Amino acid sequence: MRLIRSEFASVRRHQDLVLDFAPGLTVIGGANESGKSSLVEALHRTLFVRAASSGTAAQDLRSQLHAGHPQIKLEFETSEQHWTLLKRFSGPSGTTQLQAKGQVALIGSAAEDQLAHLLGVDEILNSRQVNKTLPSRWAHLWVKQGESGRDLLSLSHEHYDLNNLIECLEQQAEQSLQSPLDQRVHTQLERLVSESLSTRGVRQQSELWKRQEALKTAKAHHTESLEQLRGFELSCEELDRVEAKLHNLELEKLPELRRQRQRLLQLQEALQKLKPLTLQQQQLEKSCATLRKLLADSTACEHNLARLERELKEFETTYNAASQQIKEAQQRTAELEQQRQALEEQGLLLRQRKDRDELKQRLERLSRQVEQRQRLTEQQQQINTAFNKIEGGTAQELQQLKKTQEELRAVAIRIESMASTVLVEATDQTVSVEGSHLNEGESCDQAGVFRIDVGEHVRLKISPGEGTGLASLEDTQKALQIALKAGLKLWKASSLEEAQQRSEQRKLLLQQQELLKAQLTQLIPPSGQKAPNLEELRFQLDALNQGLPSSDLKPDSDHEKELEQCRIRYRTLKDESETHQKQVRQLEIQHDTQQKQWQQKRLQHERLKAEKEQCFKQHQSLEQEVGSQQQLTQSIETSSSQQEILKAHIGALRRSTSSQVNGDPKVELETLDRLEHQLTEQRQELGIQRGALLERCDSLGQSDLHSAVAEASAKLELATQAEQQEALLVRARSHLLQRFQQARSDLSQRYSTPLKHNINQVLQPLLRNPADSCSLSYDTQDGLQQLGLQREGTLFSFDQLSGGMKEQLNAALRIAIADTLKERHGGCLPLVFDDAFTNTDAQRLKGVLEMLQQAVSRGLQVIVLSCDPDPYKCVANKLIMID
Repeated sequence: MRLIRSEFASVRRHQDLVLDFAPGLTVIGGANESGKSSLVEALHRTLFVRAASSGTAAQDLRSQLHAGHPQIKLEFETSEQHWTLLKRFSGPSGTTQLQAKGQVALIGSAAEDQLAHLLGVDEILNSRQVNKTLPSRWAHLWVKQGESGRDLLSLSHEHYDLNNLIECLEQQAEQSLQSPLDQRVHTQLERLVSESLSTRGVRQQSELWKRQEALKTAKAHHTESLEQLRGFELSCEELDRVEAKLHNLELEKLPELRRQRQRLLQLQEALQKLKPLTLQQQQLEKSCATLRKLLADSTACEHNLARLERELKEFETTYNAASQQIKEAQQRTAELEQQRQALEEQGLLLRQRKDRDELKQRLERLSRQVEQRQRLTEQQQQINTAFNKIEGGTAQELQQLKKTQEELRAVAIRIESMASTVLVEATDQTVSVEGSHLNEGESCDQAGVFRIDVGEHVRLKISPGEGTGLASLEDTQKALQIALKAGLKLWKASSLEEAQQRSEQRKLLLQQQELLKAQLTQLIPPSGQKAPNLEELRFQLDALNQGLPSSDLKPDSDHEKELEQCRIRYRTLKDESETHQKQVRQLEIQHDTQQKQWQQKRLQHERLKAEKEQCFKQHQSLEQEVGSQQQLTQSIETSSSQQEILKAHIGALRRSTSSQVNGDPKVELETLDRLEHQLTEQRQELGIQRGALLERCDSLGQSDLHSAVAEASAKLELATQAEQQEALLVRARSHLLQRFQQARSDLSQRYSTPLKHNINQVLQPLLRNPADSCSLSYDTQDGLQQLGLQREGTLFSFDQLSGGMKEQLNAALRIAIADTLKERHGGCLPLVFDDAFTNTDAQRLKGVLEMLQQAVSRGLQVIVLSCDPDPYKCVANKLIMID
């Protein structure tokens, strides 16, 4: 199959594009984003996707820039005919037309089926198959952008058309690799193995599965027989144990439990008699101890009362003295307070006098400042007037005027330095210089330009320094003279000295202005401070004079001294008053403390008195109730003797009991009741178990269990032998199939020999050493795999190669595969490389070009798309540039 011509309408970036392909090498160039890869994708989908497909199959070709549905027309030829394919991708309404030259055109599904037959594929893909299957179609012929470095053999078989490739390699082999008998044997073995085994294990309903199920049933029956026999024997043993337990329970445990119960009842009766005696003795001992305690408490209360009465008398004397001392201190405090108030009034009067004097002084000072500010303002106005009368410019202008005069002097000096001397050495005619006649041997000096007359008809004009710039110096002199006159006119002066004098006068007046301004600034209050008002200050002074007595209106220069003395006396009096107040507070605190102590003692005295009376009453009441202390002692001795007799009887009963009861007999009796109840329930349960075991033994003993076990063992042995025989047969078939496949695999290695030889021929321009070659293997299950490169005795896998070498090895593999498959497609197949050599350097690119030329020489069609088509121009049969 060879591509001839293609036309694209409304395909992505292309509105209307026509491409004519050369039979050999066609190079398509263009910048990035010019739509080269879009052309490859459009051709790929035109060949392998139905035009009526919907979704992304058609949407991916739609143009976002141009109106209309994508339409592609492709002309190609096979060994038989020239074909024209036209597809319009418009979703479900898409159309397909395939026409052979000189024949009726096929439309729709018929055209798609004929196209699949021409391409050698099962079918043209629909929308659901595009994402899964489309990438594998002609992946071994067309290298799309970004896929040149991917290992082709690591993909599925569909990516390199393994089935057709093997058939072609078989046809190229030296001899037949597999006879019809081998094929029948292999098929029969596969059928037999697949009937017994699957990928998950043993296949259901197979003979091996039936034998395994029969073996499981025999094992279950054998296990059940053994369990029944074991159950019968265990039941008989359990029956014997249950009868032994019942005998022990009825003849030993229950009688002993009843005897122990009788002894505990006697012990409980004795303990009940002992308890009242113990309580009576405890009550008597408690009453005796209470009498002794009441007597001791009464005696202690009498001693404490006597002590408290003495302390109360002493507290009363101390309390009265402290009260008198507090009264005297309070009187002294009042006197000090009166003195302090008098000093405060005196100090207030002195402060008013001081404020009045300070206010008078401030008024006088402000008045003087106002007069001084008026005087300075008048002087400032006079200076401003004098300054305005003196005309002139700034200091910079005066400086510039000085500079101009200096430059003018320098120019004059340079002009004077160019003076000339005229000497008449010899003459036969009259010679005159500027009208002055010169005789032979006479000379004269001239400055500047002058004229010499020789005879009557000769006049010479002499310009000294004309070649060195005299004219420019004179122009500069005139310009400087004009600038000097203009500067002097600005200062109204006839000379520079007069202008400097005027400048000094203006400078002196400016300094006087600054001085006056600084003095005025000192007299003016700051911006954030309000200027004092004289009228307000006078009003404040009148208010102070009215508040003072008439005798104090005259100013007194000793007010400050008197005020300071008053302050000293006030501070001294205040310190004395504070000290005295602290002493008074301490006395009051002591007095309060003594009063609280006296009250506590009084309360304690009353409480002890009440306790004494209460103890006396309790003692009398207790003697009337229980008797005297002697009578209580006799009653205690009698109760103790009775308790000793009962305790001896109780000890004898405790020793006679088997459980050695030391606690409450009632609790022990409850324990015995629970134990007796448990034994009764245990006897009932054992009776029920005995009945059930008797029934089970009778039921199991009706059949011959030992015979059943022997029969089940024989059946299990037969089932085991049958399963082992069938399993052995299946393993033998599997082993035979595996060995057969291994033998076929060994023979199938010859598939790779012609393909490797083909690849090595294509790679020869890129391999430096003739001994270097490619490496690949073939497996009956996994197909072609392990693509690599043998270089200098070392094998490099595909992943270990550089990016450029991966591209070159992949291209050689595709050329070799296309060369092998071309006879099935009319002797030619189109190879497409879309930016497939981006990692190849310029030196190796020459080898790539030879490799492409070799592909063309083998009858293949090569189409290369590249952003840089220049290296391919020398070998291209046709160059197409996309704008």
